[in-house]
Amino acid sequence: MSGETTPSLTAAGTPYDPRAARAVLIVLAVMALMVTYVETMVLPAFEAFITFFNDAPTSTVVWIISAYLLVGTVATPIFGKLGDKYGKKRMLVFVMALYAVAVSLAGFSPNIGAAFGVSRANQIYVLIGIRAFQGLGMGMFPLAFAMIPEVFPASRVGQAQGIVSGMFAAGASLGLVGGGYIAYQYGWPLTYHTVIPLAVLLAFLSYFILRESPHLSPQPIDLPGVGSLGFALAMVMFGITEGTYWGWGNFSAVSFGGLPWGVPEFFLLALAGTVFFLVWEPRAKNPVVSFAALKKRNIWVSNVNGVIVGMGMFLVFVGMVLLVEDPFKPGFGLTEFQMGLVAVPSSLSMLAFAPLWGRWVATKGPKPVSIAGFAIMGLGGLALVLFHDQLWELIVFTIPTLVGNVAVLIAMTNMIVLSVSPKELGIQTGMNQTFRNLGSAVGPVIAATVTLSFTTPVIVAMTPFGPVYHNAPSIEGFQILFALIAVTAFLGMLLSFALRNFRFHADGRRMGEAGHTSAAAPRAPELRPAIDATPPSPRDGGDPGAVGRIGSA
Repeated sequence: MSGETTPSLTAAGTPYDPRAARAVLIVLAVMALMVTYVETMVLPAFEAFITFFNDAPTSTVVWIISAYLLVGTVATPIFGKLGDKYGKKRMLVFVMALYAVAVSLAGFSPNIGAAFGVSRANQIYVLIGIRAFQGLGMGMFPLAFAMIPEVFPASRVGQAQGIVSGMFAAGASLGLVGGGYIAYQYGWPLTYHTVIPLAVLLAFLSYFILRESPHLSPQPIDLPGVGSLGFALAMVMFGITEGTYWGWGNFSAVSFGGLPWGVPEFFLLALAGTVFFLVWEPRAKNPVVSFAALKKRNIWVSNVNGVIVGMGMFLVFVGMVLLVEDPFKPGFGLTEFQMGLVAVPSSLSMLAFAPLWGRWVATKGPKPVSIAGFAIMGLGGLALVLFHDQLWELIVFTIPTLVGNVAVLIAMTNMIVLSVSPKELGIQTGMNQTFRNLGSAVGPVIAATVTLSFTTPVIVAMTPFGPVYHNAPSIEGFQILFALIAVTAFLGMLLSFALRNFRFHADGRRMGEAGHTSAAAPRAPELRPAIDATPPSPRDGGDPGAVGRIGSA
């Protein structure tokens, strides 16, 4: 904008280099596009996976998504911490290299299984294992988002994160349509093969283009905390997955080596892991979850919102795929490619609105964007509960659900950046991503469990001995999914009212909720972002070490 002074410092207080900032933004945007493409291209292929792996049950197929997300949930805070300790660029390149290897192997999982004598039906577990390894690549997200404030001035952080979030939407659209078409025409393995060149190229570009983080915090990793957290999450998800089949209260549904086992045992182990985690973490020297940080209002509200956003997005995606592709009523019986086309309007809407949400964050602060996003998401979920009989109704009312979702994603990321010091950006954005991953990992399992819990028998064939029945998901199960989206979204909206808001001036100064700039915020010649004379109280969600913050009165 003409007449506007270009800031000379980034949000982290380092010299602003526009060329370096553009390079970082391009790499991170393409990375977001690639990763989201890979993750969404498997969604329309659910029916293809079931057929390819000899009628694999839906509860097993969803683990192609959930295994990736479960490992990512554990890996995210680890790599966030490693980024703070060894450098964000160094760890980002390493993680992207791991991701490239996993993507290269995924499409060949049937060949790998066959080489070891694994039957076609069991080769799905080879794919699930590779996908779990691929989950390590989710560590790139906290590293990437934490790098943005280190290369952009404070006034442009929201817009930059909005662009990256918009590429998530573009990747989702490309994955649902392009991936759906490839899976339908040429088979799901080719969808992975198509992304191998880009994954390898992006790892090399990151090494040569990105610059290393100026803020390091050399602290060790809390392995007992990470291990107990991952164990508890895995046990919960196993219990949810098998509850419909084994019985929620059956202690001896199956036998492992002569030892009776059931769903309650999974939940008891999850409880044990959780208790250990809660006892250990407050006493750990360098906890993976900072309970002191979680006491800050902005941090814990943003993390709870992360769970809601992650779960809501996958409840929508998986619910839509199951409903649109199921050949039996109330399903529409569409192909993978047609499912991708159904999702195009909502994906393009996410792409169109993401930069707008980013600008609104820059001018109004993340709090109103979070409230508005959850409100829109909740109204979309409520509309889907009421209107779902026609295909056009699903297409139309999925749009506000996902547009609101991406608004909250952008808002909560900015809220974390505003509420912590630069040296903690990696671990705190990583922790926020962990909570989001937790919701994303549980979402597909919940969607499959709910739809399988509400079924209706349909006749699929007639024989001399009578009709052959198939238990198809009933509409009640989908209504419960959509209602769950609405209820959790409205809960997130109410929680967001508790956030402490900040907004940026064009020169990087930050203004609080009361609408005035701190008196202790003189403009230095280099336009350093102003700092409150009185640091915000930790209980209000602020961090005295955060750069350039003007708090609410």
